[in-house]
Amino acid sequence: MVKRSSRSRRREPIRRPIPATRLSASADRVTDLTGQRLVDGWPVTEQVRVRLARGADMAAVRRLTALAGVRLEDEVADDVDAGVGGAALRAGLDGGPDTYMRYMAEKFTGPQAMDPRRLLPPATLVLVAEHDQRGVVGAVVAYPPGGVLKQLVEHQRRAGLGSQQLFQLVMAGVMWMVRIKAIAVDETMRGRGIGSALLHRCQQIYAHCGYMITYGQMADSPELERFYRSHGFDVLERDSGFDPWVVLGVHAEIRPDPGERTFVRHQKASANRRPGRVPAPRHSSRTPFDPGTLALHDDHLPTLLTQGSGELLAIQFLPLLWIKMAEGQRANACIDACTQLRYAYQQFGIAAEILPVGVVIHDPDGGRTRYATDEPSWYDDTTLVGHTILLLPEHDRLVDPTIEQVPEVRALRQGPVIGRLPEPDRQALRDGETSFAVQRAGLLIEYQPVRPEHRDRLLSGPLLARNDVLYRRGAVNLATMAVQAFRDAGAADRIRQTTAFPRLTALLDAIGDAPIRVDEITNNVLIHLPGGPVQLDQVPVPRPT
Repeated sequence: MVKRSSRSRRREPIRRPIPATRLSASADRVTDLTGQRLVDGWPVTEQVRVRLARGADMAAVRRLTALAGVRLEDEVADDVDAGVGGAALRAGLDGGPDTYMRYMAEKFTGPQAMDPRRLLPPATLVLVAEHDQRGVVGAVVAYPPGGVLKQLVEHQRRAGLGSQQLFQLVMAGVMWMVRIKAIAVDETMRGRGIGSALLHRCQQIYAHCGYMITYGQMADSPELERFYRSHGFDVLERDSGFDPWVVLGVHAEIRPDPGERTFVRHQKASANRRPGRVPAPRHSSRTPFDPGTLALHDDHLPTLLTQGSGELLAIQFLPLLWIKMAEGQRANACIDACTQLRYAYQQFGIAAEILPVGVVIHDPDGGRTRYATDEPSWYDDTTLVGHTILLLPEHDRLVDPTIEQVPEVRALRQGPVIGRLPEPDRQALRDGETSFAVQRAGLLIEYQPVRPEHRDRLLSGPLLARNDVLYRRGAVNLATMAVQAFRDAGAADRIRQTTAFPRLTALLDAIGDAPIRVDEITNNVLIHLPGGPVQLDQVPVPRPT
């Protein structure tokens, strides 16, 4: 069977659907749907099986899709050849819709999150029907409608839709809609149920991963109409389209090429996935949550001191030490933590900046709970309504020292979030353009951008100016205790081995074995150099060359 464009009008033979007994699984029986079976294939006849395409198959796939008047995009062939095509679908077959959603959600980060076409490879499916003697004799190609979504995003952006709404639009379209680009069977192998088997498996795989709309376009042919209707599709009138509002949450019309007909099938949503736009976050303000108290779990600090590399020590030790020193205090202290740690990193010669963000937690059931607004503000000039993190731009790192105020994250007992944030993603998050997501066990932590005006208003709050001296003093003491820990644990040499932290290395060299003690009168941590006791920011070190 061949899907034909309006440029290919040869008469089609009648296609009879393959009997259910000849399929390896009926529509209601999906126990053989696994990632490995997708790779190995399902039998159609004694000589033919349907399986995931490999790089070596793509020349035959190009030849077959050309019969349908469809040109296979080079990107699709490249993705299959590289092994990334359908990667999310394979994960979804093993773990179900939630696993698929988490896999794809990780791709919705940085500037590429607003370009649907760059998100397609993991959701692209190319299946082939392989004859044990004749090789590839049939193929189906399907993927989310990236071009349609890109046009829709541009239209909605001009209409004034905000970045978060556009993000949800793209996410819903890529994860819940799929277009069958082409189905083709070698002319000498038609009439044996191969086209039906390809279409059946394609539908089955996407439905298992949670897709709710499958569609495509075909030539205006009675035989093709009967074929698609026999597989549960509605076949629309010539040149007619459909509105994907039930998935995207905005009205649009997806129409076929002139003279073609649209076939579309709406899959019933599973119990834990609601139709419509990506579910809006549940706001925690409706049910106040307990941020708990700060605590450092297990042996994080000793393990880091004995096993951590020089880079890990310089980057990760300060936030862990801050939590240890603040144990027992309320955990919703993000602005205090970030401000003090910013100054502490500066003592090590590490540039750091405070960034307000919204926080949404995605749970394994597909639910979303907002714990911090993306429009932060000050209440009575003393209380921050929102959340802040630290960016270390020279080292491509994100630090969230107080993320465990979120109950779901706290229950995992994994400590603060300290992860890599590449420059393009960092710039997009800082400029208020797109979100950035961090996976933690079964949760996805989404850091949402804050508009520059909200960021500037928050960072100019009077509380920060009023407490600046205290923050700086605490930061110097914190950094001094870290240097002492590095020295006493024998970890200083690991820091010296890296060239990324010249000031920290110079401090360790200048301090040497000098005693470090807390002054009982001022509570400052002092370093007793030969010339007298000084604080860390007073230690004479040579300028980096």
